Amino acid sequence: AATPQAAKWRLSNFLLCMAETDLTRSPVLKPIISAIETVIRHRQAIESRWQSGHSNARLEGLNSIFQAAKARARGYRNPQTFISMIYLIASPVGNLLKST
Repeated sequence: AATPQAAKWRLSNFLLCMAETDLTRSPVLKPIISAIETVIRHRQAIESRWQSGHSNARLEGLNSIFQAAKARARGYRNPQTFISMIYLIASPVGNLLKST
């Protein structure tokens, strides 16, 4: 949604539609009921996200670096080696070593 007001409307409309739907008739839909209850519990935080403008993009970027280091450092049992691998992947060492 482009605006916080539009996001609130969409969320309210979604929850209203789900309240009108009978999801309890099939046990297969139990995970969907659980997901909707989670949205209801965290509704205030979801709405406030639209007002803040923050996202989790930086955390996702860090997570991709950690996953790459984990893939490269497999077999190492020492946490220090894993941490060193993260620093080597994420640091701008390549830029420092380029000859000018």
